[in-house]
Amino acid sequence: MGIRKNARDLTTTEKSAFVAAVKQLKAQTTGRNYDWFVTTHINYFAAVGGIRYAHQSPSFLPWHRQYLIEFEKALQAIDPAVNVPYWDWTTDRTTTGAPFTADFMGGNGSGGNGAVATGPFAGASNWRITVSPSSSTSLRRAMGTNTLPTSAQVNSVLNIAAYDAAPWNSSATGGMRNRMEGWQTPNLHNTVHVWVGGHMGQQDSPNDPVFWLHHCNIDRLWSRWQTRWGFDNGHYVPGANTSGVIDLNETMQPWPGVTPAAVLDHRNTYTYA
Repeated sequence: MGIRKNARDLTTTEKSAFVAAVKQLKAQTTGRNYDWFVTTHINYFAAVGGIRYAHQSPSFLPWHRQYLIEFEKALQAIDPAVNVPYWDWTTDRTTTGAPFTADFMGGNGSGGNGAVATGPFAGASNWRITVSPSSSTSLRRAMGTNTLPTSAQVNSVLNIAAYDAAPWNSSATGGMRNRMEGWQTPNLHNTVHVWVGGHMGQQDSPNDPVFWLHHCNIDRLWSRWQTRWGFDNGHYVPGANTSGVIDLNETMQPWPGVTPAAVLDHRNTYTYA
């Protein structure tokens, strides 16, 4: 069972191993390489066949949980010791501290929305962007144009007992999910994407490796909510017969047979430090 650690607590060796595995996955030319994960996010960003899987729906959290599991498996096929770390943006809130150090995720883009200038993902020769709606071949960031969510805002979301509510989309005013995802105040997940900017502000946001650290933290916060309210099937809605979204026991594309119910309790697969 893997243990996902806070990025600020990674050793130099752990940071190097994670970066090396990510870059090796990027270098693969077939199968579920890094660009496959970018393409998958683009393909499921909006509704597919009239159903929303990855965003603006109840399956936002379980879909990305499985997405993280699949990515972690791909890294572990390269280095079994690697786990995806999380970026706790309520604590690490600067453009130069963890995880944006020169030995890990690197720093900001140059000139507002330019290429990342430091670290192992700086420049197209180190990290070439090949799947993107934009023309940039270098990783871009524009950090700090808004304010990161606070611990108080996180707690306000975790205190909501209901998982989600009709109409099960970005306009839902009831439930935790839409506030966690970021379409209702305090806009947790979306706010962080905007704060990093550049590729993180686009549909191809997994092009920025910090995407995985951010979503690992979102998954950790959902796990905290589940610890408080329950890991059982009753803490995911809708249960059945709801059009346009994924019900409890419906398959989440593109993973055959994987339903929200199948991923609700992650504790035998991984835990958080």
